[in-house]
Amino acid sequence: MNILNRPSLRTENGLSHFQIPEIAELGWITHGFLTRKGGVSPFPYDSLNLGFSNGDLKKHVLQNRSLIASTFQFQPEKLILLHQMHQDRILLLKERSQLLPAPLEYDAVITNIPETLLGIRTADCIPIFVVDQKQKVIAAVHAGRQGTALRIVTKVLKTMIEQFSCSGADLLIAMGPSIGPCCYEIDEKVFQTGWEPFAIPSGEGRWRVDLGRINIAQLKTEGIREEQIFYVDLCTRCHPELFFSYRRDGRTGRQLSFIGITEH
Repeated sequence: MNILNRPSLRTENGLSHFQIPEIAELGWITHGFLTRKGGVSPFPYDSLNLGFSNGDLKKHVLQNRSLIASTFQFQPEKLILLHQMHQDRILLLKERSQLLPAPLEYDAVITNIPETLLGIRTADCIPIFVVDQKQKVIAAVHAGRQGTALRIVTKVLKTMIEQFSCSGADLLIAMGPSIGPCCYEIDEKVFQTGWEPFAIPSGEGRWRVDLGRINIAQLKTEGIREEQIFYVDLCTRCHPELFFSYRRDGRTGRQLSFIGITEH
């Protein structure tokens, strides 16, 4: 397992973010797991909020998006943001002229189109990137509790293999910051059979669950090796100075994680 933590944090143009060196070194990808720092939104969305539906003004969100685009050198309108549903629907983008439905009610998107940026917005859930180094295909995944229970990350891998002739051996997986087992407590109504190895009982009918390790275990069932996985191991709830957290604050912003192909 390749673990990244706070010393791996980078800052460019005032925007704090994490990058995976092995992905950056490929040369044809731009990506980043952004934090909440560096934007224009006021409290409680301060400051790099990319969520449109949480109460922040649209003009702030658009300005934040422009700041990110200028910093990482892409056109703001090239960033595709999903209307995340906490389900397992996957959007395939294969053609530049493809007409996209509105709203984009998906929790994952896969593409091989250059200059198309895939964005995931989170405030505790796990943003996951999948990169095929040979076929030059990428995916961005939103994996919360429900998506994890639906095994969305394994469905993305299978779709990449079926639709783009990807091979599991060529994949790199990057998992961004999310709520950790220190803070993520659920009850028996939503606890899933098979999660016991990744959970600690915290009272009658309650568990603290490690969603990150559950997704890693699911990836391994598809033949992904630990050395192919990169994990930013920081709890969003424990670090209010860096991350938005719905579990911590309720009314809060959403940080962006993005990935895109710059060239073929």
